[in-house]
Amino acid sequence: MAQGRRCRKATWIPARLGGALAAIAIGLAAGGTAGCYVEEGPPPVYGGYDPQYYDGYVVYYDAVGRPYYYANGAVFWVPPGSPFYVGLVDHWRFHRAEYYRWYGAHGYRYRAYRRR
Repeated sequence: MAQGRRCRKATWIPARLGGALAAIAIGLAAGGTAGCYVEEGPPPVYGGYDPQYYDGYVVYYDAVGRPYYYANGAVFWVPPGSPFYVGLVDHWRFHRAEYYRWYGAHGYRYRAYRRR
């Protein structure tokens, strides 16, 4: 009888773990795609903030106001030698508070957007 108990426990635990692992795998597969979407239109003006563009890409700013943008999922910094750099930095200095509100509400969604 003791042997039967060991046998049941040995087959019950892996079966139970296998089901749990399958559920985790399904959850990860579904969860990985559930939040994916593409914005179709341009980023909206929000709270008085109108996003800036560099080469058609939405411009984002780091904590000290250096402008960057996303292209093909990678970050590209606007070169300081660009004729647009000073204007972009000045825009951030003047609209910093509005930029952070816009980014929190909408901005992060438009990393793949490019204006043609």
